Amino acid sequence: MTKKLFVVWAVVGLLLSLAGSTPAHEITENPNEKIDRSMAVDPQAIVTLCVASGTLKVRGWDKNEVHVRSMDAAKIEFRRIDRVKDTTTPATRVDVMVLDRTTAANPRLDCLALASVEMDVPAGATVQVQTRDGDIAITGIAAAYAGSQNGDIEIDHVTKVVEAGSLGGSIYLKDSSGRVNLSSAGGIVEVINVRPATDDDTLEVGTVSGDIQLNHVSTPKVSVKTVNGTVTMTGPLAKAGEYGFQNMSGDLVLAMPRDASFRLNAKVSEKHSIVSDFVLKYLSEAPPPPPAAKPGKPAAEGKPAKTPEAKGKVMPRTGPIVTPVVVEKPTVVTAPYVLRRVNAICGTGDASISIASFGGTVSLKKL
Repeated sequence: MTKKLFVVWAVVGLLLSLAGSTPAHEITENPNEKIDRSMAVDPQAIVTLCVASGTLKVRGWDKNEVHVRSMDAAKIEFRRIDRVKDTTTPATRVDVMVLDRTTAANPRLDCLALASVEMDVPAGATVQVQTRDGDIAITGIAAAYAGSQNGDIEIDHVTKVVEAGSLGGSIYLKDSSGRVNLSSAGGIVEVINVRPATDDDTLEVGTVSGDIQLNHVSTPKVSVKTVNGTVTMTGPLAKAGEYGFQNMSGDLVLAMPRDASFRLNAKVSEKHSIVSDFVLKYLSEAPPPPPAAKPGKPAAEGKPAKTPEAKGKVMPRTGPIVTPVVVEKPTVVTAPYVLRRVNAICGTGDASISIASFGGTVSLKKL
C-alpha cells in the first residue's frame, strides 16, 4: 500500500557538501552551557534544520535574523548555500548545522545529532525541518515543510505553504492559509480553520490507518484519501468548491449547514449505505452502460467491455525545496468490491462532492 514513507534530504545533503561553512561564534565545549547563535538573513530566507532525535521548535519574529539555541548541542554552525559572491550580504539560503558530542568532530555527520533545538526566523521565511524521533512545532512563518518519523507535528499561523508528514505521529494544522499537503501513516490528521491564499491553492490529506478531521476549511479544492481511517469534515462548503474523498474501510461523515448546496457523485459498496439528512434529488443510481461499438467494428465476442476505472482526482502541486516525509496515496481498489453509483443534487448544486467508499458508511449531516 505504501512504497517508501520516509525520504532523506538528499538534495540538501548534496548542496551542503559543496558549500562552505560559516561558524556564527566561537564554539564553547562546556556541556552545561546553552549554545546560542545568531545570523543576519534575508526577510524571505530559506532555512533548513535537521537532527536525528530531538524536539524542534520554530517561531517567526519581526527580525531579519536567524536565532538558534540548544541545551543539548555541542556545536551550532550556519552554512550558507546561496552561493553569493558578496558574503557580507544577508543570506538567502542557510542550513543550520547542529552537532552533538559524538558528531562535533565531523561536520559531515550533520542531521545525526541527538539534540532539541529552538529557532527564531523572519516571519516571511521558508523553513524546512526534520527529525527522526521527536515532535515539531512551527508557528508564524510563510512556508513550512516538516517531517518526523516518530513524533507529532503542530503547525499554526503559516501564510503560504504547509507540507508535513509523519510515520508514527499525528499532524495538527490550524489558523493557516495557502497550499496544504499532509500525510501520516499511523496518526490522525486534524485541520482547523484553514483558508486559501490564492485561487490555485489546494488541500490534500492522506493517511494509512489514521483518522482525518477537517473543521471549517474554506479551501475550494480538497482531496482526502485514507485506507483504514474515518474521515470527518465539518463546516460550510466553499462556493464552487471541489471535494474528493476516497476511503477503503472507514466511514465518511460530512456535517454541513442546513442550506448547503452541492452535487453528489458517489461510488459506494453495495453492503454499505448513504445516510443523508438533506433532501437529495437522485439523478441516477445505476452504472453507465458500456460504450457502444463503433460503426463497422462490432464488439469482440467473449471479451467484456471495459468500464472506467475509479480514480481519485490528483491536485496540481509544486514540490518542496526539500522533500518532506511522504505517505504514498492509497491504491485504488476495483475488486472484489462491487460498487454502485449514486448521482444526486441538493439545492442548486453549487459545490461538487466526489466519493469513492469501498467499505464504510457515508453520512451527510445537517449542522
